[in-house]
Amino acid sequence: MKKYLISGMLAISCVAFSSYSPVWAQAEEKKALTAEEVAEAQRKLEEAQQKLKKAVKNLPKVENAGSITGIVTCQKMRNNADAVVFIEKVGDNKFDPPAEHAVVDQLNLTYVPRVVAMQKGTTVDFPNSDAVRHNVFSPPTAALQFNLGTYPTGVVKEVLFDVVGETPLLCNVHAEMAGFVVTFENPYFAITDKDGNYTIDGVPPGKYVVKTWHEKLKELSQEVTVEPGKASTANFDLKRRR
Repeated sequence: MKKYLISGMLAISCVAFSSYSPVWAQAEEKKALTAEEVAEAQRKLEEAQQKLKKAVKNLPKVENAGSITGIVTCQKMRNNADAVVFIEKVGDNKFDPPAEHAVVDQLNLTYVPRVVAMQKGTTVDFPNSDAVRHNVFSPPTAALQFNLGTYPTGVVKEVLFDVVGETPLLCNVHAEMAGFVVTFENPYFAITDKDGNYTIDGVPPGKYVVKTWHEKLKELSQEVTVEPGKASTANFDLKRRR
């Protein structure tokens, strides 16, 4: 079932980024930025990328929990970031979703973060922190299909992701914009940093099938045994899809 709510209130993130969004309004008008403007825009973008969460989940407390850690190598990619490692099934795979919202901002004609991993039932806020209008929508192949229409800076729209799977994010106004929301049945997943490191914490002891997701690379899986209070290792070498 598709659900989305629209709010006209300013989000905190919009307020935080509004001071530099006019840079990109100028960019669209004159199609060029000075070296100083480019440096400032990049600094603000990196600041936003560090601030906003890439993984949103409601992790229950488990006694004698272990963890799964490792390194994911993404072949022929710029770095090893934004691969998701997840446990396919834990118990009956029924977990309460987080009350916290995920946030995917629109900043410098970029979705920030580009990839968000989250639990099924999570709501995503889509603020527009640019000084230009955007239109967030997903294609027909997406796990969740929606179209938020075109809206200006200062507006926040919300979407409830009550499905499991990959939802690409596109913009009808700016064809170069692309992002991904990936939703999972349970909260046992992690997203890699640029060096490919990841850790799934709070895992109940047991045997599991651990899988990967990447926007361009082939999925891999392996069986992992988690012992009480210990860290298990699972490394992955991801190659291009054929």
